[in-house]
Amino acid sequence: MKIRITTKLLVVLIITAFAPLLILGWFGYQSTIGIREIASQANRDVAELAMSDSSAALSAELKTRLLHLTERHAGDVDEILLKVQGDTVKLADFARYLFNHGDTLNRYAFPSVYEPAPEHRSFGSRRPNRNSWLSVFGNAVDDQGRISAGTLEDIHLTEYMDILFRSVAATNPYAVQTYINTASQLSRGMPFVNGEFKWVDGTEQFANLPDVTAFDFYYLADAVHNPERRPKWTELYWDPAGLGWMVSSIAPVYRGDDLAAVVGIDITLERIVKGILNLQVEQSGFAFLMSDGGQAIAFPERAAGFLEFHGSFQGEFKENEAFKHSLTEIRDPAFRSIIERMRQGASDLTTYTDPKDGQDYFFAYHPIPVTGWSVGIVVPVREVIAPAVATSEKIEQSRALTDAELNARADALVQTFLWLLFGIMATLIPVALVFARSISRPIQALAEGSRRVGAGELDHRIQVDSGDEIQDLALTFNQMAEDLKNKIDEIETANQELQQLDQLKSKFISMASHELRTPLIAIQGYVDLIREGRGGEISAAQRTMLDTVSRNATRLARIVSELLDISRIEENKLVLERVPVSLGQIVSEITEEQQPYLESRRHALTLEIADALPRVDGDPDRISQVVINLLGNAIKYTPDGGRIHIRVYPEPDRVHLEVTDTGIGIKPEDIGKLFKRFSTLGDVTKHRTGKNEFLAGGTGLGLSIVQGIVQAHAGKIWVDSEYGRGSTFHVQWPIAHEQSQSRETPPAQTQRSEKAQSAAPAFKVIHFEQSAATPIDAAPDEPLSILVVDDEPDVITFTRDLLEDRYQVFSAQTGALAIKEAIGCRPHLVLLDAWMPGISGYDVCRTLKRNSHTRDMPIIIFTAATQKIDEERARESGADGFVTKPFRREQIIELIESFRGSRP
Repeated sequence: MKIRITTKLLVVLIITAFAPLLILGWFGYQSTIGIREIASQANRDVAELAMSDSSAALSAELKTRLLHLTERHAGDVDEILLKVQGDTVKLADFARYLFNHGDTLNRYAFPSVYEPAPEHRSFGSRRPNRNSWLSVFGNAVDDQGRISAGTLEDIHLTEYMDILFRSVAATNPYAVQTYINTASQLSRGMPFVNGEFKWVDGTEQFANLPDVTAFDFYYLADAVHNPERRPKWTELYWDPAGLGWMVSSIAPVYRGDDLAAVVGIDITLERIVKGILNLQVEQSGFAFLMSDGGQAIAFPERAAGFLEFHGSFQGEFKENEAFKHSLTEIRDPAFRSIIERMRQGASDLTTYTDPKDGQDYFFAYHPIPVTGWSVGIVVPVREVIAPAVATSEKIEQSRALTDAELNARADALVQTFLWLLFGIMATLIPVALVFARSISRPIQALAEGSRRVGAGELDHRIQVDSGDEIQDLALTFNQMAEDLKNKIDEIETANQELQQLDQLKSKFISMASHELRTPLIAIQGYVDLIREGRGGEISAAQRTMLDTVSRNATRLARIVSELLDISRIEENKLVLERVPVSLGQIVSEITEEQQPYLESRRHALTLEIADALPRVDGDPDRISQVVINLLGNAIKYTPDGGRIHIRVYPEPDRVHLEVTDTGIGIKPEDIGKLFKRFSTLGDVTKHRTGKNEFLAGGTGLGLSIVQGIVQAHAGKIWVDSEYGRGSTFHVQWPIAHEQSQSRETPPAQTQRSEKAQSAAPAFKVIHFEQSAATPIDAAPDEPLSILVVDDEPDVITFTRDLLEDRYQVFSAQTGALAIKEAIGCRPHLVLLDAWMPGISGYDVCRTLKRNSHTRDMPIIIFTAATQKIDEERARESGADGFVTKPFRREQIIELIESFRGSRP
């Protein structure tokens, strides 16, 4: 039974207004005491909210101050260390000059007196003076303290270091000692206490030392620990002269490619961390300094418990003992997580809860860029909110007074509510009836209009004259219908434009990719000529650079080929040369070719190829391209030492290929993007191998091309993957039905197929066996004359440079000029670009082959197009050879020579 909307509105209005009022009135009268309690609780909530807001404001203020403090102290320390490091570099540059140009120097003008010290098994300066101290020890001295003549030369050479030692001491107040240690077990230094020179007896201070290169202030700068030859910083260690804990800025000094010495500047920890140790935030907050290895460098005594330090600050230099308290070994994982972010150079402020006492702390930290150290500041949260607690107590006293006032007003509210309820009951019913009727009629009109517009009558308009919001709604609905009609028209127009743009985009990619191959000729060709010595003798370093250029030119050619493949797939112009293909043989040959790559990554590859597989109907080159891409991805995205399994087995009317790896896998939300163009799911910033770290990258076109090739064969491709565990790619190929009875030979018995050797060859060099071809009538040692035709001047110049040492080269930049030169000059052979403005290369070839004077002249078409259809066009135009850009010098010469009359 249908109920009119007027009746429904009337019932709803009465229920929603009258019934709740009755219920509220009854419960309001019965709950007066409860209302009073609610009011009291509200006061308490206000008090707690006030305390919370106050605490938040205080916390925010402190956080801002903590971030500023950590940044300021980190900047102060960084400024000091930068200056020290800069002076270390000056020392290294000066020492490097001495060791590499010592033959240009005379004896130092103010030398010291050096003597053996057999009681210390050393040799050095033992008489006080204003020069640096010197000590030779270890295997550089014998039991009598004597040294070799070579060591004495190093002593005289390093005396010049005093010049820069004094300069650093005069300009850098933080340097307490400058020194140089050599591979010949010589150590020279100049200490300064509070900026004043202090002479020491080096033979006594460094008595019986076995090997200076065993200390971290030497070996940290050697070629093993510092292959970049940059300045380095030592860990914290105890000063032998009693100046306390210090660190050293060191830098290597090379004589040619040999590490001759290490220079350094010592700075005491007290000078650079005084501000940090004296810093106090609130009552017990503190700051500390940490190295990039997680070692605590400096912190006040009150921080020992928080940092779980129970040791001593004493050290013993002769045992090469550094101050060791690693913050990375603290048992709490949350604390170690903060320390790890500090080690990585992060800057942040976080809240940390100490599991020992459950107390919360504000933890701010900031890096010191020059050393990788980090400054941290820790403040208890309870000390920050102490003012808010006092404020809360005052609010509680005010709450008690407010409760009494609320009780009195609650009684008056109950009486007022009862009278109000009675008045509403008397007036609600007639008003609701009139109101329901005024709403129902316009709503019915809106409903009818919505139905008609929804049915597609976009020209229908609703007529409502109610003078209220419903009339506005009707007008809005009419406008919406008008806008909807306009938007549908716009969308249809936009769809047409998008289709046109997509076609233009595909044409642009095809044209741009085609044009990119032409300059690759000059790049690759000139690299080959330079490597052959045509531009003069080249060094090993230059040859390495040229090899890099050659590899990247080949890589660019591959990328261009991928772009062309994508363009052809999008335009449905991918040409397939389909024949019955042995899929098992292709898989076997490709896995054999990829074996060096598999071994370099220590991957274990297993093949499971079913016996008597039916042949598939497909293009061998394109099928090989699919297999190489899938195997390459499995190798690339599987961490070192992984497992790859390839399975090929028959299905009804199909042959199924599976490539399974134990790689990083694919997230479920990323599988939908896997086969899209330019989509890469690997992290190219990672360069180590591991479960989640691998060497990856690329254009993101490979799988898109693979999908296009498989679909062009009427095949099917999909992937099953578990993130972090590995992936399996499935490809189904259609069986060649006309030869469905033929079966493959087992892989071990197959012959190597040239078709499977390369998925996308970088170039082709083909000699067409034309039936009417006439060999060039020239002696074997006679240089041939060659006409090079190309609209690109750079290509002509490069081809001339490539061939003119063996042949006489002419050139032409247009089709018309090429025909004129060929007829007039009668060259032995023509190298003809296929794509030229005006008359194309194919038309030039047809013209020359029809002319009686030039029809016997061999013509080689060379082009940036690599498809089979381009090769067929060249053959149909009468060309005798076909070469793709870029090409190699040896291949083009071999092709030219194949047209001589003396060829077999």
